[in-house]
Amino acid sequence: MPFFSSQSWSETTAASVLGLLIVVALVFVVVRYVEWSSNANLAAFASQTDVAAAVATPILPLNGRTGCGQGNKSLPALSLPLE
Repeated sequence: MPFFSSQSWSETTAASVLGLLIVVALVFVVVRYVEWSSNANLAAFASQTDVAAAVATPILPLNGRTGCGQGNKSLPALSLPLE
């Protein structure tokens, strides 16, 4: 006894193939959108980093005065507990 007695095999096969084509088309559209979005975001990020590099402040030397009052204090001595 067939599962759907009112439908023929060709109708069931055609519906299955149509459903499969719709799923494949949707997957293709989603993948293309993600690729496009990634490329657009990468281009926007690259343009922002170019602007930031042009405006960047010079790097300060690591030794010498830093201009920060906290950085010129001596470090506290570390004391270990005696046992």
